[in-house]
Amino acid sequence: RFWDSVTEGWRHLVSRASGALTRFHPGKSTQREEASAMVRGSEWGLLAADLYDEGDKMVVRLEAPGMELDDFDVCVQDDVLIVRGEKRYQNERSEGGYRIAECAYGTFERAIPLPENVDGSRAKAKYRRGVLRIELPRSGARRHAVEIE
Repeated sequence: RFWDSVTEGWRHLVSRASGALTRFHPGKSTQREEASAMVRGSEWGLLAADLYDEGDKMVVRLEAPGMELDDFDVCVQDDVLIVRGEKRYQNERSEGGYRIAECAYGTFERAIPLPENVDGSRAKAKYRRGVLRIELPRSGARRHAVEIE
């Protein structure tokens, strides 16, 4: 039936998108003091990520503009890269009020599954121009020839 395929399509889309959608938990340092129910900022934000293979290492790029280096906490637990942080609200206006408030502020956590052959203890991270780049060296050769006797 047509509706079954549409429903399945939506489920697939939601499943794929849910990994990038991140729930932000507002705190005192992240609140807009004048925010009303009509203009309150979003509690959901998009922390888009890429995970790609560079042969001897896996690389994760996470787009997180408007943050500082100290706002992040990154760790590898089992085969999952966990990125926690806090995006703080900074008032850049001198007067007037919000008409649209779509930016998410607060604490967040993003979990990214990793391949099994990654050595999290040797991971390195850099934050430049709104992008967090995490390099995770491989724990050993992915493939090697076996000599037959």
